[in-house]
Amino acid sequence: MVAAVQPRATRWAGFGTSIFTEMTDLARKLDAVNLAQGFPDFHGPAELLAAVARHVETSHHQYAPGTGEPRLRRAVARFVGATTGVTPDADAEVTITSGATEAIFAAINAFVNPGDRVVVFEPAYDSYAQAIANAGGVLVPIRLHAPDTAAGRAAGGWAIAWDEVDAARDAGFRLLLLNTPHNPTGKVFTEAELTRLGDAAIAADAIVVTDEVYETLVYDDARHVSPAAMPALRDRVVRISSASKTFGFTGFKVGWVTAPPALTASVRLVHQAIVFSTPPFLQTAIAEVLEDDAWLAGYLAGHRRDYQAKRDLLRGALIAAGFDVPVVTGTYFLMARFAADVTDVAYARELIETRKVAAIPPSVFYARPPGALPWLRFAFCKRDETLTRAAALLA
Repeated sequence: MVAAVQPRATRWAGFGTSIFTEMTDLARKLDAVNLAQGFPDFHGPAELLAAVARHVETSHHQYAPGTGEPRLRRAVARFVGATTGVTPDADAEVTITSGATEAIFAAINAFVNPGDRVVVFEPAYDSYAQAIANAGGVLVPIRLHAPDTAAGRAAGGWAIAWDEVDAARDAGFRLLLLNTPHNPTGKVFTEAELTRLGDAAIAADAIVVTDEVYETLVYDDARHVSPAAMPALRDRVVRISSASKTFGFTGFKVGWVTAPPALTASVRLVHQAIVFSTPPFLQTAIAEVLEDDAWLAGYLAGHRRDYQAKRDLLRGALIAAGFDVPVVTGTYFLMARFAADVTDVAYARELIETRKVAAIPPSVFYARPPGALPWLRFAFCKRDETLTRAAALLA
C-alpha cells in the first residue's frame, strides 16, 4: 500500500482559510453589506491614480531593485522623518516590500529561530501567528483586557496585562511584535505604555518589530508614537508601514521597512527570497505624491477628518441597534459588544444571515480565546452610503 501524501507541512496544520475570505465570500453570496474586511469601497486620492497612470507609461517594467526604487526609498525616508522625528538613511535603512504583510513575514523570519519566543498582543492580526509558525517560533500571547472587564474598566479601554508582560520578560523572548494603532481594537498605545514595553524588550535583549500601518488614522486628541523614535529603542526597532492604508488602495501592496543597517540587512536577505521586488511604476507613483509636501499635508488632514466622521456615523448606528461601542482613537475599525448569549462566531453568522451585515468575530484573533467574547469587529472604511445602508439594516 502506498502511503498517503501529507497535504500540508505540520507548521501550517493549525491554519485554514482566512476569516476575512470566509466572511467576504458569505457577504457576496447573501448580498450583504461587507463591514468585515478592512478595505475601502471607494477610490483613494485621484492624484495618486493619475500618477500611477503616468508612471505605467514612463517607468521601466523590469525588475525593480530588490531594496526598492531609490526615488521611493528617499521619499519614504522623508515621510518617516516627518511623522516620527527620526529620518532613516534611504540607502542603508529603508526597504520597499510588497505590502506590510510581506514585510512582517520577512522581519519575523529574519530574526526568529526555531523555538524562539515571540511576544504578541492579542487579539492580534492573524498573519502574525502564521509568520511565527513558519519561522518555528513560539507565540507568547499577551492579553489586552477588553473594556468590559475589570482591568479594562479601570484603564478606560483595552488594557495591557502587565503581569503577563513581566512573566514574558522574566522567561525571556527573542522578539516583541507590536501593532499600534492596533487592529482590531483601535487602541493607540501611549508613550508610557511603549516605554514600559521597551524596558521589557531591553531586559530580554529582544528585537521590537512594530506594525504601524494605521499611523495616519488617529483621531480626537490621541497621538501616535513610534517606538522607532524612542532613543532607548532606536537600535532594536524594525518599523513597518504601508501606502495601502495611508492612501486607501489596499490592492497596490507597497509597504516599507525602516531599521538600523544591521537589522535592515537581515530583513533584506529574507525579502529577496520571498518576492525580491515590487512593481516599479507603483513605487515611483507613490514617491511622486509623497514628495509633494503641501498636497500630502492637506490630503492627510482631510483623510483623518473624513474617517473620523465615518467612525461616528457607524458608531451611532451600532449603538442605536443595541451594541455597546467604545470610542476608538485609531485605525478604521470599531469593536462592538453584543448582549446575546452566543459565541461571537455564531452571532456574526446570525447578523449576516438575518440583517445582511457582515462583521468579523474577533475570537479568530486569539491564540487562547477568552471563555466569553461578546464582541464583533466592524470596518468603517466605507462610503457614507454603505454605512447608511448598514445602519438601516441593523435598525
